[in-house]
Amino acid sequence: MARSIFSRPLDHSLVLGRMLALAAMTGLAASPAAATTQEAEAAVPGTAVVAPLPAGALESLLSSGEAFTEADRAAPYLTGARRQALAAFYKGRGQEPLWTRDDVPTLAARRLIARLGQAGRDGLKEADYALPADLARTAGRLDETRAARFEVLLSAALMAYADHAQAGRLEPDSLSKNITLAPERPDPAAVMAALAAAADPVARLDLYNPQHPGFQALRAKLAELTRPGLASEAPPVVPEGKTLKQGMRDARVVILRERLGLEVAADASEAVAAEAASETTLADAAEVAGEAVADAAEENAGGQVADAQVAGADVATDAVADATDEDLFDADVKAAVLAFQSDNGLHPDGVVGPRTLLALNAVSDDGMAVSDIVANLERWRWMPRELGAFHIFVNIPEFKARLFRDGAQVYETRVVVGKSSNQTPVFSDVMDHVIVNPYWNVPYSIASEELLPSIAADPSYLARKNYEVVAGGRVVNAGAVDWASVNLRSVRIRQRPGGGNALGQIKFMFPNRHSVYLHDTPSKSLFARPSRAFSHGCVRVQDPFDFADALLQLDPNWNAAKLKAMVGGSEKRVDLTKSVPVHLAYFTAFVDEAGKLQRRPDIYGHNAVLTKALEIEGWQDWQRFAVAAPVKRARAEIRPLEPVRERSPADIRAERQRMFQLRQRAASDY
Repeated sequence: MARSIFSRPLDHSLVLGRMLALAAMTGLAASPAAATTQEAEAAVPGTAVVAPLPAGALESLLSSGEAFTEADRAAPYLTGARRQALAAFYKGRGQEPLWTRDDVPTLAARRLIARLGQAGRDGLKEADYALPADLARTAGRLDETRAARFEVLLSAALMAYADHAQAGRLEPDSLSKNITLAPERPDPAAVMAALAAAADPVARLDLYNPQHPGFQALRAKLAELTRPGLASEAPPVVPEGKTLKQGMRDARVVILRERLGLEVAADASEAVAAEAASETTLADAAEVAGEAVADAAEENAGGQVADAQVAGADVATDAVADATDEDLFDADVKAAVLAFQSDNGLHPDGVVGPRTLLALNAVSDDGMAVSDIVANLERWRWMPRELGAFHIFVNIPEFKARLFRDGAQVYETRVVVGKSSNQTPVFSDVMDHVIVNPYWNVPYSIASEELLPSIAADPSYLARKNYEVVAGGRVVNAGAVDWASVNLRSVRIRQRPGGGNALGQIKFMFPNRHSVYLHDTPSKSLFARPSRAFSHGCVRVQDPFDFADALLQLDPNWNAAKLKAMVGGSEKRVDLTKSVPVHLAYFTAFVDEAGKLQRRPDIYGHNAVLTKALEIEGWQDWQRFAVAAPVKRARAEIRPLEPVRERSPADIRAERQRMFQLRQRAASDY
C-alpha cells in the first residue's frame, strides 16, 4: 500500500527545492527562487547575500567590485591588475561572457575548472586557482550576480595559472643574487584571447607549461612518484651515513645489496643491526657447542670433549660469518656500485658517497624526491622558452656541460664550477667569441686576499708567476708600486698568456654582468673528483679543444685545429660566425636519456631557499643543506695577551708565505 505523503509533516524545504530545480531547468525561475538562492549562498561559508545586478552585471562587477563576496576577495588570483585586464578584455567583447551561455556554465568552463584542480601534477598548487565553493559546485542556471562572479573569477584563475605555468610563482632574482634569469610572463590580455579562440581551451592552457623535454619528463616522474601504491613498488632506501667502500662492514650494506639487485639471504633483515645479529648468532652457536660437549661426556669418549669444544667454536664462527657477510662491502658490491655509477652518469669509483647515495635513492621514498622535482619544475619555468636549436647547457650540480643540436645531445664533458662561497651564477646568455692565449685579469677579491700577502713578502713574486700590473691603461713596473698603501681598485693585476696561466690556453666568452665564462685550466687533476666545486665562479672545461671542435661544428670558418695552431704568443680573439646560446643552469633533479630519474646534491642550498619560499611540503628537510656564503667565522674567545716575541723580517716573510700557501690550497682558483 502506497504511503501517504501526509503521514508525516510536510517538508516544505524539500518541496520548494524541487520546484526551484524544475524552474531552473525550464528557465522560469521566479522571484521566490531568487530569494532562496540568496539564502543558499548565505549558508555557504565565506559568502554573503548580494542583490542581483541589473543588466550589464559583468561590467558593473569589474568596475565596482561591490558584488564580490568575502571568499571572492580572498582568492589569491583576484588581483587589481587582473581585474583591469579583464575589464578591458570584456569591453572589447561587448561584455559578452566567455564561460557561460544564458547564465549556465559551459562544458569548456567545467573542463577548465577540472584542469585547474589538477594543477598539482604540474608542480603547482590547486588551492591557488580554486573557485569559491558556491561557484565551483554550482549546477544549472545562475542568477546575474553569480554568473558575473563565475565569469570573472574563472578568467582570473586561468590568467594566474597561465602566468605561473609559464614563468613560475617566484621571481628568480628574489631568491639569490646569483640567479639572474628573467622569465617572460604572458600578457594577461593575450592569455584570454588565446583561450577564447582555442577549439580546445584545456589543451591551450596546458601549453603555458614549458614544452622542454626536460620539464615534460620531470612532470611524468612526478605523476609516477605520487601515484597510489608506489611505496610497495619503490626500491629500498639506503639510509644516510658515512661513506661506504670496499672492505667496510656496515648494516646499511645489507640494504645496499638489495638495492643493487644482489642476492640477499631471506633472513637478512634480521642482520641489519650487525652487532645484534652477531651476538644472537654467537649465543646460538654456544648452545650448539654445549650440546656437542654433553653428547661426548655421555658417551665417555674422553678426548672427544675437547674435539666437541673445537667443533662448537667452528660452528659459532661459521654462524657469525653467514650472518655478517651480508654487511661486508666486498668485491661483488663494488662491481655493482661501479655499474650503477656508470649507468647513471656518476664518477665510477665504486664508493658510495653522498652523490651516489642520492642517485640510489632517487625514486625511493626518502621524503625529498617529490619536493626536489617540484622545485626543479619551477626552475624550468625560469628558463627561456627557446633554448636554441644549437646550444650549450651547463648543469651546475651535475658538474657537466653538454651541447645540444636539434634536441639531441652531441657532446658532453666534465666541468669544475664555483665553490659554495664563490657560486657559479645561474643565467642564460649568448657566446659570441673565444680567446686563445688569454690573459687572466685577477679579480679584486683574489688580488687583495691571496696575492697581496705574497707580494708584500716577496717583491719578485709577480715576475716569477708571470703577472704584470696595469694602471691608467698601460703596463707599469710592479717594483714601482707601493704595495703597502696601494688602492687595488686603481690598478689591475693580470697574468700573461703562457704556461701556468690560470685560464689555460683558451677561454669561451659570453659577456655578462657576472664576468664569468668557460675556460681551460692547468689543474687537470680536479676533473677526476666526483664533486667538482673548486673555482671562484667561472666554469673550467676538462677538454677545451674537444669542446671547441663540438662548438664549431656548424661554423664554416673555424675548427679546433685552427685554434690549436694559434696557441703560443700573444692573446688572440676569434669571433664566432654564429652566436651560440649558453645556459648555466641549476637542476638537482632531472631525467636522463635512459628515462631514469637522477638527483644530485643541492651544493649551493638553492633548494633550501626555493622550497621554503614556495611552501612545498617537506621544505624543512632541505634546510639541512642550506648554504650561507660567504660564512663569517665567529669571533675568537678573548684571552689575555701573551708577551710578543720579536721576529726578524725573514720570519715574517716565511709566516706570510706559509699562510698564503694554506689559503691557496683551500681556495685557489688556479
